[in-house]
Amino acid sequence: MTKSIPQRLLCGAGVGVLTAGIALGTTAPALAEQTEPKNIIVLIGDGMGYNHVDAASLYEHGATYRQVSVDPATGTIEHQPGTPSQVFESFPVQVGMSTHSANGRAEYDPQAAWSDFDWIADGATDSAAAGTALATGYKTDNGIIGVTPDGESVKNVAERAAELDKATGVVSSVQFSHATPASWGAHNADRNAVQSISDEMIAGPLDVIVGAGHPLYDDDNQLLDTPRYDYLSEGTWNRLQDGQTGFELVEEKSDFEAIATGERVPEKYFGLAQVASTLQQARSGHVDGALPFEVEQNDVPDLATLAKGALNVLGQDEDGLFLMVEGGAIDWTGHANETARNIEETIDFNRMTEAVVVWVETESSWEETLVIVTADHETGYLDGADSDPTWAPITGAKGQLPDQGWYSGNHTNQLVPVYAKGAGSQRLTEYATGVDPVRGAYLDNVDIAGVAFDAWGREDGPDEDGIPVRATVPDGTEAPGSLTLSVADYGDAVQLTDAENAGDRLRSAGTLPTVSVTDSRSADVVGDGGWTVTGQSSAFTSGTQIVRAGHIGWTPGLASDKPGVETGDRVATVLDGGVGLAEPATLASAVSDSRFGTTEITADLALEVPVDTRPGDYAGSVTVSLFPVD
Repeated sequence: MTKSIPQRLLCGAGVGVLTAGIALGTTAPALAEQTEPKNIIVLIGDGMGYNHVDAASLYEHGATYRQVSVDPATGTIEHQPGTPSQVFESFPVQVGMSTHSANGRAEYDPQAAWSDFDWIADGATDSAAAGTALATGYKTDNGIIGVTPDGESVKNVAERAAELDKATGVVSSVQFSHATPASWGAHNADRNAVQSISDEMIAGPLDVIVGAGHPLYDDDNQLLDTPRYDYLSEGTWNRLQDGQTGFELVEEKSDFEAIATGERVPEKYFGLAQVASTLQQARSGHVDGALPFEVEQNDVPDLATLAKGALNVLGQDEDGLFLMVEGGAIDWTGHANETARNIEETIDFNRMTEAVVVWVETESSWEETLVIVTADHETGYLDGADSDPTWAPITGAKGQLPDQGWYSGNHTNQLVPVYAKGAGSQRLTEYATGVDPVRGAYLDNVDIAGVAFDAWGREDGPDEDGIPVRATVPDGTEAPGSLTLSVADYGDAVQLTDAENAGDRLRSAGTLPTVSVTDSRSADVVGDGGWTVTGQSSAFTSGTQIVRAGHIGWTPGLASDKPGVETGDRVATVLDGGVGLAEPATLASAVSDSRFGTTEITADLALEVPVDTRPGDYAGSVTVSLFPVD
C-alpha cells in the first residue's frame, strides 16, 4: 500500500522534505561555454545504478558519493557526506535519468518512487528497449531493438555518424550482439534473434565491433570440444575467418593489446575475445564470501584495453567518431546478486572510463569530444542492508565487502546517473527538466540520443530512387570564352540494375549519363592548361540501412574518341581492395589543344556489396565536378 508523504519541513544537517519540486542532488562544477562535438563517446554500465557505483568505490577507496537515507513515513531525506572517487564523478554535468519502456510502467513518478519501497520493482524496461531509446531517441517495447512498437525501423546515432563519414564502433564486456551493443547496430523485433542481429551488425556501417561470444571457447577461456554457434552462425564465423566481411578478425589477447598501445592499428576490425558469454563474470570459481578478484580471472583483455583499441582505430578518421562502450556484465551480477563480481565488473568499467578520459585529453580534446557516462537501467535493487521499507545507506570499509542488500533479481524503475563532459554536454542539463526529491534534476533516456541528433542532425541521405548526377562549376572560368559542363538526361535517376551474385558479393551495374565538357577559351588565356573532371559518390541509403560510398566504383571512358584526352583509371570498390568513390577520382582530363571543343565522357558504374547486405531500394548520388587547369 502506498504511504502518503507528510509535507513538512524537518531541520538538521543534510535533511530535507520528501516533496516534488525540491532538488537535492550533488552540486556539480559550473559549465563552460562549449561547441558541437566532433566525437561522441557513450559509456554504459548495464544495470549500473547509483549504489553500484558507490559499492565499488567503497570497496576500492573506502568512500561513497551519492548515499542517502530516506524514510517515507516521516518524509525525511538525509544525504550522506560524499567524496567523488571515480573520474566521471567530477564531470561538470551530473543529472539523473528515467528509463521506462513503451510497454512498461507508463512513466517515472518521483513521488511514487520514494513513497513505497516496492514501487520501482515492477514494470521495468529491459536492455533492448532501453538501448533503443538511448541509441535512437524512440521508446519501444521490451524485447525490441531499433524498431518502434508499430514496426518502423528508426535510425540510431551510429548510423547518423556513418552518414556524416564518421567512424563508428561498439564494444562490450558481454556478447557483441547482446541487446545494448545491438541497439547501435541492428533493427530487429526480437532481441533473441542473435544470429540475425549479428549478421546485420557485421553487414552494417560499424567499423569496430568488439565483445565476447566466441564460438570456440567456454566461459573459462578454454577451447570447447565442439563449437557452439550461439551468438553468430557457423557461416558467418567462417566468413569472418576467411576475411570475407570487410573486417579484420582479432581474437588473441596480445593482438588486442597491440591495438590498444598503437603498435598496430587496422582500418576496421571485428574483435572477438576468446570467451563465451562474458569476459569475466560467468567464469567458474564463485565462492561465497570471496573478495573481488580473489578468484583467478580469464586470460582475456579487460574493458579498458578494448576501449583504447577501438579509439585508436576510430580516431584515425579525420571526420570524427562515435563509440559506445558497455560494461555489460554489471547487469549479469545484479541479476545473480553477486556482490564480489558486481564490484569487479564496476571497477572494470571505472578503469575503462579513466582510459577514455586519457584518450580525450591526449589524442583529442574536450572542445571537440563529448563523453557521456550512464546506465540503461538499474539491476538487482541494490541498497543498504537495513533498507525496506526505508532506504538506508550502503556502508563499509576499504578492502571489505560492503554492508548492503539486494532486493530484487530483476531490473528496476529507479533513476540512474548521467555524468557528462565536453563539447555539447550543456544540452543534457537543458533536457533535465524533471525534478526528483532525492536525485534532483533528471532527463529521460531518449534525451541521450536527442543530444547527439541535435548536434549531428537526423536527416537521411538523398531521396532519389537511384543515382542522380549533380554538376558544379567554380566561379571565374567564363571569360574570354567559356568552360562548361553538362550532363545528359537520365530521367528520374540512373538505375543500377542486373545484380549478379559473384561469390562473396552482389554486383549491380549501370552507365553514367554522358558528361559533356565544352571548352571555348582562347589559347592566349589557357596556354598549355586545360581541364579535369572528377567524381565522388555519397553513401547509399535504404531507410536506416547504409552502404558506404566505397562500395561504388567506375571505369571511365569516352563516348567518342578524342585524341589527347586522358580518361581516369578504373576505381576499384573496397571489396576489390580499393577505396571506391568515397574520395574524388578523375573521370577525364585534357590539356592544350585536346581540351578545346566538346568532349563527351561516360563511365561504367559498379556497386558491389557483401552478399548479406540487407535487401532494399538504396539511393545515393554521384557528384561530377569540372575544374580548370592552368
